[in-house]
Amino acid sequence: MKEEGCRLCPRKCGVDRNAKKGYCGVGKDPVLGRAALHYWEEPILADERGSGAVFFAGCSLKCVYCQNYELSRGRGKEISVARLADIFRELQDKGACNIDLVTGSHFIPQIREALTVFRPSVPVIFNCGGYESEESLKTLDGLVDIYMPDFKYSDGALAERYSHAPDYPVVAQVALKEMKRQVGETTVGKDGLMKKGILARHLVLPGAVGNSRGVLDTLARILDRKKDYLSVMSQYIPFGEAEKYPEINRRLKPIEYKAVVAYAEKLAFENAFVQYGESADDSFVPLFDGTGV
Repeated sequence: MKEEGCRLCPRKCGVDRNAKKGYCGVGKDPVLGRAALHYWEEPILADERGSGAVFFAGCSLKCVYCQNYELSRGRGKEISVARLADIFRELQDKGACNIDLVTGSHFIPQIREALTVFRPSVPVIFNCGGYESEESLKTLDGLVDIYMPDFKYSDGALAERYSHAPDYPVVAQVALKEMKRQVGETTVGKDGLMKKGILARHLVLPGAVGNSRGVLDTLARILDRKKDYLSVMSQYIPFGEAEKYPEINRRLKPIEYKAVVAYAEKLAFENAFVQYGESADDSFVPLFDGTGV
């Protein structure tokens, strides 16, 4: 860390994370909740072998409805960079289709160091919330094969209310452009799995179809609608502090989700994943019990 404190995420909290926790809720050393084969990513990313998912604790967004609420608040096991590199190796040895780094933005220097100790022969995925520092992302150039941002907001008021980040729409656009610059054209291997590129996700929130349309408009401007991938997610469940926000303290209505999917079709996204017929419950949320850490 630099002497002026942490500047890794757009919060630029300035905390000396060698001594105490930053806004993200963690200190300098990596903190993990789980590292194991994960079978619920989009089929373009992994087959029956699963992704090698590494779930980092802490988060610079801390959305009030987060499905991984305790993990996002910093609950996990602290490890060394050497151990992180070993975890990458172990997951690859287990047959993982990729190494899926989940919410690791606040540990980018440590991730970068671990990837220099052990560079996987399978694609490395940077799975994030979209609220990323352009400067920090640039340090990952050449190390990340696939970016998978969950682009959450086009509406700054919603971003402020649910994630205390009114600048999210602007920051996420800049970050997405940097991701696109790094990975270029999305490519798929002979096995049908993505090897390089972008898969942008968007979780549809209750009562926020307008926000979702705005997100899709942004993605349509930045991404290649013929080659890049989009995943429109319907699995919102009122986790975390959602009960304090009546308008999102409910499940997503089918009519809301269908309206967003219809808009994606209107924008001519050719590679879009949808979730019709899938019920949202907590069975898809893994246990953050330290498995594999």
